[in-house]
Amino acid sequence: MPFPPRRVRLVAFDLDGTLIRGPTVCESLAGPLGKLSRMLEIERLHDLAQLRAAREEMLSWYGEPLGAQCEKLTDVDIAPGAHEAFELLGEQGIRTAIVSITWSFAVEWFARRFGAGAWIGTGVQAGEIQHFWPSDKPVWLARHAKSLGLELSEVAAVGDSHGDVPMLAAVGHPFFVGADLPLEIGHAVHAPNADLREIAHRILAR
Repeated sequence: MPFPPRRVRLVAFDLDGTLIRGPTVCESLAGPLGKLSRMLEIERLHDLAQLRAAREEMLSWYGEPLGAQCEKLTDVDIAPGAHEAFELLGEQGIRTAIVSITWSFAVEWFARRFGAGAWIGTGVQAGEIQHFWPSDKPVWLARHAKSLGLELSEVAAVGDSHGDVPMLAAVGHPFFVGADLPLEIGHAVHAPNADLREIAHRILAR
């Protein structure tokens, strides 16, 4: 690790696969629009140019205002212990954030639902997409931590996929809830499909 960890004062959570389980945000938005099969194809893309074009395509599916699409998210599968995790951390004065590459209007909706203090995702302003990628996660998190007077050694992050590796590699307290721990973050706490209340307890015990 690049530095010895210090007591946790900020916890950043990924959204898809971490705070919610089962269908992703984009799958949940696409299903009622008859676009699920296309969405599953998009989620298999890796080329950045293709992903940019796919996001433009996805945006064309949604009506205005974008926030109205969140009605489709009320029945998503919330990770066990997610609400309790935010409550436990908040009671101890630990700040929370949701850091996701999915649409920011959905990330904000979940942040308000869980009581997260900050959030980031792929934004849309005046029809223009402000793309947010996995490599942007640690950059944003470092900037946010600095704004709170914190160092990354005081930050914990919870993720489930390779898209979370850049963020998890940057913090002092990484937790991975996916099935197979990536080699790049072999020092992370590995708790596959964990109850997030237990993750919160482990964070508070540090």
